[in-house]
Amino acid sequence: MTGELGDFLQLLEASATSLGNRRKASDGPNIWRRNYTAGETIVDWDEKKQAFLFVASGWVASGKVLTNGTRIVLDFPLAGDVITIGSTEWAREIITALSPVTIFELPGAPIENLLSYPRPISQPILKAIARRNARTTEHMASLGRRGAVERTAHMLLELSYRVQGQAKMTKAKFPCPLTQSDLGDALGLTAVHVNRVLKELREKGLASFRNGVVEIPDVDRLASLVGFDPSYLSLASE
Repeated sequence: MTGELGDFLQLLEASATSLGNRRKASDGPNIWRRNYTAGETIVDWDEKKQAFLFVASGWVASGKVLTNGTRIVLDFPLAGDVITIGSTEWAREIITALSPVTIFELPGAPIENLLSYPRPISQPILKAIARRNARTTEHMASLGRRGAVERTAHMLLELSYRVQGQAKMTKAKFPCPLTQSDLGDALGLTAVHVNRVLKELREKGLASFRNGVVEIPDVDRLASLVGFDPSYLSLASE
């Protein structure tokens, strides 16, 4: 990982404080490096925690569970993304590791602390927050106006750009730990419906998702068919 994001990760790694070895306040913000296994809950909805969580590696699901037990996935944070955790009165998200995950935690009230962080820390965080807001807006558009095939293909294209980090690519292939239930919870579809949509995309030669690998043989063709414009992902770390 290179560029601004790589530099930021190196800064966090160098600044990370091992548990039980808290530094003086004058040394700057405390930063904890935490590792999670697949399926482990990183933050529960009723946990009274305030912090910035910076994803260093792995796949994460950020979502909410309704009173009837239904889960809604709001986002899939990946390496370079920031999750803002507030008090239970205004956050109430469940953050779950979908693969082995490494996270840097900057504890404390996010808004107040952000104002005191040095620029090498605050700027990447602000950019990551802006990227998440852009993704959230696009996801709302998918849920509100796109059909099942369009929104599924749109999500696969988004993930391909985020994982491979390329401004322009002709084809995509990347490992993806998401289950059909994970996709369904993000797309507002049942797992059975997701299965049918993936089969349709595969039979048309547009995309496949098998054995934990997503393949898109012609990115431009699929993007044109579903109206995918990656410009909302352009606020990337160089």
